[in-house]
Amino acid sequence: MEIDENIQIFISEGEELLQEMEDSLLELEDSDTDDEVLAKIFRAAHTIKGSAGLFGFDHIIHFTHIVENILDDMRNCLIPTSSDLITVLMRSRDYIITLLDGLADDFEGDKAEEEELIHLLQAFKTGEPASAAGESTDASAQADNTEEAGSTEHSLTDHYHISVRYGPDTFRQGFDPASIFLQLADIGEIREAVYIDQNFPILNEIDPEGCFLGWEIALKSDAKKEDINEIFQYMDGCQLTILSPQSNFSEYQHLIDQLPEEEMALGQILLQTGSLTQDELQTVLNQQKESADAGEPASKNLTGDLLVENQMVQEEVVNEALNKQSKVREQKQKALTFVKVDSEKLDKLINLVGELVINGAKLDQITDSVANEELNETMESMTLALEVLREIALGLRMVPIGMTFNRYHRVIRDISKELDKKIKLEIYGADTELDKTVIEKIGDPLMHLIRNSLDHGIEMPDERVRRGKPAEGTVTLQAQHEAGYITIQIIDDGKGLDADVLLEKGIEKGIVKASDKLSKQEIFNLIFAAGFSTAKEVSNISGRGVGMDVVRRNIESLRGNVYIDSELGTGTTITIQLPLTLAIIDGFNVSIDEESYIFPLDMVHECLTLTQSQIEEASMHDYITLREEVLPIVHLKEHFDINHKQLNGEVVSEQRRRRNNIVVVQFANKKIGLMVDELLGEVQAVIKPLGQVFKGLSGFAGFTILGSGLVALVLDIPSLIKQVVGNEHRHFDSLKQKSIRSKGNRVVH
Repeated sequence: MEIDENIQIFISEGEELLQEMEDSLLELEDSDTDDEVLAKIFRAAHTIKGSAGLFGFDHIIHFTHIVENILDDMRNCLIPTSSDLITVLMRSRDYIITLLDGLADDFEGDKAEEEELIHLLQAFKTGEPASAAGESTDASAQADNTEEAGSTEHSLTDHYHISVRYGPDTFRQGFDPASIFLQLADIGEIREAVYIDQNFPILNEIDPEGCFLGWEIALKSDAKKEDINEIFQYMDGCQLTILSPQSNFSEYQHLIDQLPEEEMALGQILLQTGSLTQDELQTVLNQQKESADAGEPASKNLTGDLLVENQMVQEEVVNEALNKQSKVREQKQKALTFVKVDSEKLDKLINLVGELVINGAKLDQITDSVANEELNETMESMTLALEVLREIALGLRMVPIGMTFNRYHRVIRDISKELDKKIKLEIYGADTELDKTVIEKIGDPLMHLIRNSLDHGIEMPDERVRRGKPAEGTVTLQAQHEAGYITIQIIDDGKGLDADVLLEKGIEKGIVKASDKLSKQEIFNLIFAAGFSTAKEVSNISGRGVGMDVVRRNIESLRGNVYIDSELGTGTTITIQLPLTLAIIDGFNVSIDEESYIFPLDMVHECLTLTQSQIEEASMHDYITLREEVLPIVHLKEHFDINHKQLNGEVVSEQRRRRNNIVVVQFANKKIGLMVDELLGEVQAVIKPLGQVFKGLSGFAGFTILGSGLVALVLDIPSLIKQVVGNEHRHFDSLKQKSIRSKGNRVVH
């Protein structure tokens, strides 16, 4: 079903709020007394409920309201924070996501699951699950204790403060909102009643049978709080807060926090929370006017100062109201700074910029062939502007990878509980930016690698203690930029990988032969083979041998690479290298047998013209000595099996075919030299993916269209370096075996 754009925005913003809610719940578990974190969780639920009300999504309103009430009780210390409660709130958060996702298909959720969650939440309200938290709590007793604890603070009023927002179905349920005033008048004196219309819709959207009323009421009474609550108990959907005459600052703080995120004057804030009456406010306003008429500076007649001076409102309440003002202004300023853009529109922009880059290169070539100074100057200006436009457009697609990393806090929490392990997550480099498209596709591979680390890597607490390690294991996620690529590492301090066991399993599965001589790195890479697993038992988390091969394929489809390094008994490090962007790069154009190839410019270390002796050395040994260092050489013509071309029916001469140009490339602290025919200079390359026909073609990251209209292949430098390093290992092992055999066959005289 195609849904309205406004509803899509609601879903998107709701998902952001729920992600924030999840992060805050995890933070709360580590610090269960953080009032600010609790307030953030409450605001997320409250905002979702309010936004759902705009669209009439009653099923979302109903469930979210129950969650909101629990969070409200937690803020008011009526329900203690516990790991069990956070688990249920996590499940409730997941269920709200299900409700949001179901809007497109008119799915209103699994009623059985919803009823279960409501039952669990209400149980915490009544104190039933207290044994799970190791405490005995009764909601009413807790409330009494809270009030007693709060009595150490000075009372802010001598009357009850009642804050009520009627539900939209109040009239339909047959209730008269005005009747409460008669009932309240029977048990006390109504000192002040302020009408609140913050939820009132615009006239053309009003429901004539809906109720949009709200009141802030000051009641002087000797009645108990329970007696006042009974007056409202049959009004379903009603939002009610009752502050007793002994209420402390935190309760008024809660009311101020609940106010809508819109700019209001200080007096209006205090009025709507019942901290101030209309008469008191008018008195202060008159006092300000008199002072202004007398010529006194405005700084000496601030509303807050006068309210405190006249003992109308406590100073801490005024300060909290001022803080509310500041937060709203900051959020508004921030909102003006950012604009949400549909990702499809952004992708179209990038594609158009790519076309401009290609056409700009064509114009540059045409300009070079025309001896027109004015045209050349214009072309130079356009090229500079195009480069700036390209950088800005690509920057729009760059997002911090921390947004992805933070999601794994929940994963580690849930899995560690399931496995009965103690595991913490550490994150470094969360502000490292990566192309949005890459981030969207890397989430699942990272998830699989982390789950494997948790299941196979981290030991049980008692086993870790026996090995002299802390009982709590650590999984580290870190990211950093490196030569046009981003490096992501998943590091655990677990038991590490046993190369002998991996090799034995690889031989058993027929993946490798017993006669094969593999480097340590190649043995570790067996993990990525299809169907490979060393797990003795299959769990819900891993062990089926399905997934790691998919992980590697998904990473390689992004022009990335994945490596494993491990030390038995110490831990394992999995390194993923990904390009910063999949769209446009600065490239270096070279020619091989009159065909163009593109190197990513940020991986080009230097260019060399070989001497005759170096050419001979490279031909004999596939390496040259460069500044007293051995540099491996890849003859790209032979590596890619490029056939010699013919010119005018004759084979290109040996002199012409002799390649004496080397491009030294560097990646992950490794250097190799790539032998080419000609160096053609820098270009801007719009990378396009290779088609299905070329699927599996090694050494190429894609192709681009040059200014001449010709196609040039973009080389995958990390892949080439990986191949060379692997060949070096095999060559070394071969030499080692030959040496061993030679020593074994030596005749002793």
